[in-house]
Amino acid sequence: MASILYSPVIDLLDSAVRMVLSPLLTGPILLSFTYLPDTVRHVLATVAQHLPEQLASSLTSLPHANAITALRVLVGLGVVRTVNRVLNTMAANSWRLTAAPGWDWPNEIAVVTGGSSGIGKGIVERLAGLGVRVAVLDIQELPKELQGNPRIRFFRCDVTSSESVATAADAVRKEFGHPSILVNNAGIARTAPILKADEAFLRRILGVNLMSMWFTTQQFLPRMVQVNKGHIITVASIASFVALATAADYSATKAGALAFHESLASEIKHQYKARNVLTSVVHPNFVRTPLIQDFSARLESAGVRLLTSDQIADEVFAQIKSRRGGQLVIPSSATGVSGIRGWPTWLQELLRDGVAAGAVKP
Repeated sequence: MASILYSPVIDLLDSAVRMVLSPLLTGPILLSFTYLPDTVRHVLATVAQHLPEQLASSLTSLPHANAITALRVLVGLGVVRTVNRVLNTMAANSWRLTAAPGWDWPNEIAVVTGGSSGIGKGIVERLAGLGVRVAVLDIQELPKELQGNPRIRFFRCDVTSSESVATAADAVRKEFGHPSILVNNAGIARTAPILKADEAFLRRILGVNLMSMWFTTQQFLPRMVQVNKGHIITVASIASFVALATAADYSATKAGALAFHESLASEIKHQYKARNVLTSVVHPNFVRTPLIQDFSARLESAGVRLLTSDQIADEVFAQIKSRRGGQLVIPSSATGVSGIRGWPTWLQELLRDGVAAGAVKP
């Protein structure tokens, strides 16, 4: 049951639905059935010759009128789905259909928290490859493969401390200039039941996963508002929607990260009237990182296919490069989970039961 969040079967079903509901596919077929019925019958008869007898009989005996009705329904659903996607993109970009103006990658500056490893490291590599100058804020030194890159600078920073963030921000501005991209990626996790969670770690995870977003945004957003250009990325999680057993602290911070993103987007639009400052939130499913090493084997045995840091970095990089804000659920086949609060209670609980079975120690 835990695999409902991400399994090869769900992924294949999602791909099939997207194909069937594509007006680019169903539209031409509908036109062919409507205006070239004889040609369609000939093609179907030819195909049927290479199919098992029962399947071939079903294919050739399908009433033409019924086929046209079914295709009309599929085309209609596909058009509605396409319009919905366009409206989603526009809504996340101040009702603008086009990409935000004024971006020139070699002249852009990015700040990535937690950029020395995992997802953050992948984002840093991709941005630097695009020509962006990247400031890495982390307590962990840069890995060897990033050292010596003239477009990447390391700034030692404890993101749980507003003073440390302010000092690092001043150094970034002095070294590079004012950043136009902020990726709030830093995160930690440790599995423990609620009754065994210790206060020191609770304060630490709240500081790294949640409070740090206030500290970095307070440092870098004012300039973005002033020039009406920027992009703030919030790395949240599927746990923003589905609380995880033995990870209540992590789930709470990720639900908070989503709330932070939504409030930030509203304030930028209505408080500061800076409609070209973009915001995006990213919800990855379980990623193969040290964060989940305590229970990754149990998840895989339950059928969950773990994502890689590179997969998430690719999606985040593509979002930045698109010059558009939005919400990313990775993989996209898990997008439906974002609406879990609207599901019937019994269905919500079945999902939580399934996820817990893969996370709780037997």
